[in-house]
Amino acid sequence: MFGPRKLCAALCIELSLCVVGVLGFRSHKFKVGGLPAVPFQAPSPNTQASYVLSLTRQAAGVSRSAGYVQSLRKGNEVNGVYGVASLTSVEEGEVFLTGVEFGTESFQAVVDTGSSDTWLAGKGFQCVNVTTGAVEPESDCLFASTYTIEPPFTEIPDVNFNITYGDGEFLTGIFGIEPVTIAGITVKNQQVAVVDYAAWFGDGVSSGLIGFAFPSITSQYAGTNPALDTTSNIPYNPVFTNMYEEGLVAPLFSLAIERSSLMSGTVPGGLLAIGGLPPVLFSPIFASAPFQLLTMVADAPTPVPQYQFYTITTNGFYYEGSEDTHWSLPNFPNPFGPPTNASQVQVIVDSGTTLIYLPNGIANAVNALFDPPAIYSDDEGAYIVECNATAPEFGVRIGAETFFINSEDLFLDNGDGTCISGVDDAGDSLSILGDVFLKNVLAVFDVGASEMRFAAREFY
Repeated sequence: MFGPRKLCAALCIELSLCVVGVLGFRSHKFKVGGLPAVPFQAPSPNTQASYVLSLTRQAAGVSRSAGYVQSLRKGNEVNGVYGVASLTSVEEGEVFLTGVEFGTESFQAVVDTGSSDTWLAGKGFQCVNVTTGAVEPESDCLFASTYTIEPPFTEIPDVNFNITYGDGEFLTGIFGIEPVTIAGITVKNQQVAVVDYAAWFGDGVSSGLIGFAFPSITSQYAGTNPALDTTSNIPYNPVFTNMYEEGLVAPLFSLAIERSSLMSGTVPGGLLAIGGLPPVLFSPIFASAPFQLLTMVADAPTPVPQYQFYTITTNGFYYEGSEDTHWSLPNFPNPFGPPTNASQVQVIVDSGTTLIYLPNGIANAVNALFDPPAIYSDDEGAYIVECNATAPEFGVRIGAETFFINSEDLFLDNGDGTCISGVDDAGDSLSILGDVFLKNVLAVFDVGASEMRFAAREFY
């Protein structure tokens, strides 16, 4: 089990102008796309889905979003972003899992809207230390089980899987074609990765990860030696993309993440609905915001804006004194330029990130409103607050609606009698709405309409 201290350490890793894995070098540089989102169909109706997965929660204590998201958050030349299965919650509710079948084998995997690859740890993989690269026993990577390669799996020749995640974890392996089933939906010929080399902070429950982001950030590279990988990936269709392109579901999915209850001691998870909405109670009023384009300019002389993450622009944040938080370069060091109003921020919506990350001026103002105030700790890379403190009223404005954050979600137990604030400083780069926000809304990722929709959940 990985406690809150590991969560904080992972979140405050300083990534430089590249993401470097032990087995390869890949630089990710981004700049303003400057183009509006272009939907390929009208918004799908807000109707209940036929395919609903239960999510379970696991407290892995780390932010598992791919290195792209964390690189952006840590200033890797980001010049702007314009443009129902059950979930299991593990290890204090920081990671959400659901079931996936590769062929006839069933596994639990992390659900991540901030990355795109679907992978499992392969039988006989080599486990190494995340920091040193030293070989460790396979059990130290804490995968619940491993996948045995057998027919109908067909390996794809002359390519390799190579990914570095935001907390320093990295994986390499092979790609193949295999039937993949999620929530009863089967993609018969899905490209998947099987990991043969892993530096991983496992949770003892999951065996891999399902990425729900866009094809542009998949982690396929030419050749069979990850050490020789260049900055240019070879995109392919993730499992969700194939689901809607093959006409199996409508081109949207939705998340209803639940919170744990300090009073009842319950360990919740939530629901992932593919092609519609989950059967949960939510406000009938939806707020929407279009996806925005991100331009990756590592190699291309003429960058092409792409969909990479679920990125939107908020209309600001509600908290006492928000009208006094005026834009200035020190307070808003993200490179998007002056916001339309003092607290308007571009954000990535990411189920693989635990906290809410906001510009320094907003993060400091919100944390000062705890009673007693939350204090930033360089050692923890987060604001530390007394667990019995009084939380401020805090809301996220999207469209014409304000989504208020339950005070329970603003405290994460640090394991030493103190708590971590749910709102953190985004540093000099991108802001993120993670699970602290997502626990309070029904989030609809409408890929067909190129927009996010949110409805408040106040009935659980």
